Amino acid sequence: MKKKLAIIGTVALLGVGAIALSNQEWRANTIFATARDKQLAWLKEHEKQIVAWVHSEYPKIETVQFDWNTLEVVPVSNGVSISYYNLSIEGKFNNIPETRITVDFRLKEGNDIPDMKHILTNNKPGILKNGTLYNYE
Repeated sequence: MKKKLAIIGTVALLGVGAIALSNQEWRANTIFATARDKQLAWLKEHEKQIVAWVHSEYPKIETVQFDWNTLEVVPVSNGVSISYYNLSIEGKFNNIPETRITVDFRLKEGNDIPDMKHILTNNKPGILKNGTLYNYE
């Protein structure tokens, strides 16, 4: 009986663990949230403001379709020490599959939450033509 209970408990625990790993959005506003979860939740919460900022910088861009899986935080160095961190998120715009845009946020620490005051684009939005990325005009 104890073996059956142990097996059932183990299988149930593994099943719940597998489900939790496959759908990590539940962690965003819990004590289990990682820095990445919190950053992603903030980006999704402020998506409209980010798109409005992009439109103010590039008036021809009306809509942005972010790929949330591209969220990346990397250190930026001056060659000696880490100066700051760059959070970037990629996407497409105006519902054109060949377009590319990257929106960046400057962070003091890698686990900081982004802030609209520190939004920028390190690269201009582009469109892919014959395998080459051209500036979107």
